[in-house]
Amino acid sequence: MFKIAISNQKGGCGKTTSSINLAAGLAYAGKKVLLIDLDPQGNSTIGLGIKTENRQTIAELLCQEECEVKDIVQDTYIEGLHILPSDVSLAVADVKLAQIQAKEFALRSKLVDLTYDYIIIDTSPTFGTLLTNAVLAADYIILPVGLDYFNLAGMQNFMDTINRTNKKVGQLVNHRAEILGVLFTFFKMSTNHSKRIFDAINDLFGDKVFNTRIPENVKLKESQEAAKAIFDFDPNCSSAKAYNDFTNELMERLGAYVRN
Repeated sequence: MFKIAISNQKGGCGKTTSSINLAAGLAYAGKKVLLIDLDPQGNSTIGLGIKTENRQTIAELLCQEECEVKDIVQDTYIEGLHILPSDVSLAVADVKLAQIQAKEFALRSKLVDLTYDYIIIDTSPTFGTLLTNAVLAADYIILPVGLDYFNLAGMQNFMDTINRTNKKVGQLVNHRAEILGVLFTFFKMSTNHSKRIFDAINDLFGDKVFNTRIPENVKLKESQEAAKAIFDFDPNCSSAKAYNDFTNELMERLGAYVRN
């Protein structure tokens, strides 16, 4: 089982879009997939048309010892893809977590003995207990980035946070989340500025950068409004092809990790 967090401290860089479409792509490839919405905005939940009214969510899973994954997991319209949904109640849970013993391991402890092929964690853009929970639950981290300066400027702080979490907390359970790769999203290299950012990120991460680039495409926003993965909303658009390529590249890269 591969546990992968899609994370970056900057909002609007394609975390949720990539989480939904990677999870869908893996499910359509015949894998059993669990998508965890760990963002109080609940956009992955909304983006797949999942309702949370009168239902337990990830907030209860994290804060109530007796609550288990089976109590909150929901099917999606895609066969093989399940979700642990979120809504604004997770923001309250984030505060409650601060008062819980071993709060950093709340999510990790709930994922033991699951039988999925892949677990994809959509994270919030803010530093704090929720992000720490994601890092300590995940084996790998994917960083979606756009071609703007603020993405580049925040990446070192984000990497410092990951390294600090691995060192100070992860070592308590012999855990270290590894950067699996950097994914360029909303990709449109039309200016000298965007080319400089592109070159700088490639210099910084080298072969960690995925070959696949997700193009800027209005179909992605429209698919979220329709509560569909891009493969179902417009399977012939450039973004559907890109996310299909990314899914395959990710599986190949993880296969390389297994072989090594």
